Amino acid sequence: MNALRLLAPCLLLSFAAACKIDNGLTGKPAEEPNFDTGSTYVPPVDSGDTSPPDTQETGVAPPSCNDQYFPAKDIPKLDECYSEGTTVGTFTPEVLWDTETFTDSAGSVSCMMQPIVCSLTDDNGDGQIDDDDTPDVMIITYSPGVLRAMSGDDGRELWSTSGGGAIQITGGAACGDIDNDGIADVIAATSTGVDVFDNEGNAKWSWSGGSGHMDGTSDAPGIADMDHDGNPEILIGNCVLDNTGGRIGCGSYGYGTSSNVGSAGFAVDINQDGELDLVAGNAIYDINGTALWNNGQADGYPAVGNFDSDDNGEIAVTGDARMRIQDDDGTVLCSAAIPAASGSYGGPPTIADFDGDGQAEVGVAANSTYTVFESDCSVLWQYTGTTDPSSGNTGSSVFDFEGDGIADVVYADERWVWVFNGADGSVKMQDTTHSNNTWLEYPTIADINADGSADIAVCNTPGSWGSRNGVTVFSDADRSWRAGRPIWNQHGYSITNVNDDGSIPRDQDTNWLTYNNFRSGDLTPGVGYSGPDLVAKIEDVCVDECSLGNVDLWVTVGNQGYSDVTDSFNIEVIGETGSGEVVLDTISWTVGLAQGHQSESIAIQLTGVPTPLYDLKVAVDGGNSESLSEVNECYETNNEDTWGAIICL
Repeated sequence: MNALRLLAPCLLLSFAAACKIDNGLTGKPAEEPNFDTGSTYVPPVDSGDTSPPDTQETGVAPPSCNDQYFPAKDIPKLDECYSEGTTVGTFTPEVLWDTETFTDSAGSVSCMMQPIVCSLTDDNGDGQIDDDDTPDVMIITYSPGVLRAMSGDDGRELWSTSGGGAIQITGGAACGDIDNDGIADVIAATSTGVDVFDNEGNAKWSWSGGSGHMDGTSDAPGIADMDHDGNPEILIGNCVLDNTGGRIGCGSYGYGTSSNVGSAGFAVDINQDGELDLVAGNAIYDINGTALWNNGQADGYPAVGNFDSDDNGEIAVTGDARMRIQDDDGTVLCSAAIPAASGSYGGPPTIADFDGDGQAEVGVAANSTYTVFESDCSVLWQYTGTTDPSSGNTGSSVFDFEGDGIADVVYADERWVWVFNGADGSVKMQDTTHSNNTWLEYPTIADINADGSADIAVCNTPGSWGSRNGVTVFSDADRSWRAGRPIWNQHGYSITNVNDDGSIPRDQDTNWLTYNNFRSGDLTPGVGYSGPDLVAKIEDVCVDECSLGNVDLWVTVGNQGYSDVTDSFNIEVIGETGSGEVVLDTISWTVGLAQGHQSESIAIQLTGVPTPLYDLKVAVDGGNSESLSEVNECYETNNEDTWGAIICL
């Protein structure tokens, strides 16, 4: 149907071939680069004349279909695709605010959960509640269980609710816009399900059918749009609910817990088949609670990252003094005892590039240790001297505060709030503004007061080592820490599971293909990561021969990342017709593409095009669909360009 006029004879040839396609690897333009990095080019349209034109209307005067040529050139590279590893900040933590007493339910002051952060109030008066407002902090205190919301700028109490007395006193919470009204809702765990509240603390609905499918103590809910219908689902244990409280399904195996306490459900597309899966320690479930597999292992606390060469996720599982990594089909890839741990010790895992070598590692806290494991389950480092003999099941979070490419570990035990250097475990902070009896909680990292610098929020209870209550927020005295997100919405958190404004992605990007971390707030890769980033552009379109069913276009492909593309990939030309999008041509690109370069133009002649043809789009490497991508890129969602005008009527 279609013919490639210039590229086809050259596809299997080297760069030294006689064809005029060098993929940007030879020659530089005299002028300054001016590359549209993934944005849509829309030609000006003369909207004053609606009568049928004598020639096909494209919004611009149609060019001659004589050969055109757009030379190869250098293009700017995205800083987000590489971290140089140079320190940009200092590390001088101080208490930003500390809230230990409350007006409502004044006797309920102890907090044994991971604080969550999202915006609940219109602080800037623009009529919207989104990421332009100051974030708010939500915690559950006891006893009784009271869900509380506090302003992120100073910790003042916004509202409190006991939800009729059912809120789990050491349970977790989650926030996100579950009903698509543009405002985040708040979900609190109960002993048998969840209570759901609006942004002002008003009850919306409850569900109590989770017995046998959750722990009942220290459970943490999650949110995800598992069926991509725009209506998020709520996750608790191994159960999936719709956004009105109806049960969709519950699993029959693990629910993401050790032999101790708690569960923290989350959903990801573990095998890259386009469907989100509910992850437990020994099983994966679809939206209906049907097990896609159960590997017969003990259940445990899960986290997901990428530890091998394929694009599917691997699951790190901790608990009962052990850590293992298992493949997307449940096969155990490696397993190890947590040194110096025993019994039920071993909290939820954290995944990040701790040491800046470009590879993901797994961090886990136990009774008196914090251990970082390599992807083969060998120990990278271990710090001995933490204090958590009561549960030994606390989690941790990571963030590169100074911008040096090293993921600092943030961990709170019964006595101290710790920050460890991710490369070697050296202590950067051991703060005594803390005490807690501990269950499944961990510190949260976000830009809580909207000053452009990340903050740390940690809950407190009185215990053997102190008498703290409520929540403490730490910041940098110099305000030099790298910017954090304005949201950290659930215990099973990854960067792509929620948008900054609290909305839940209809089509959730795969976090490990871009960031490869879990329970981490870092938006840029660490030292050692140099990712390519493919983009495409339609340079021009000729419609002189629309009446004959022919359309000519000239396309360029760029790599604005920090490493060369060596794998082959496809370039698709897609037409918007009266019956939807149709692939009009597919080109195999086999000759690589250097970092910071844009190819010279590829001349493509489409023949037998359908009419009407309302628009043309070019998609490189599967377009904006990560599941179709062949190249592991820094960003997978900027791989398309649209011409933006009518082609043939």
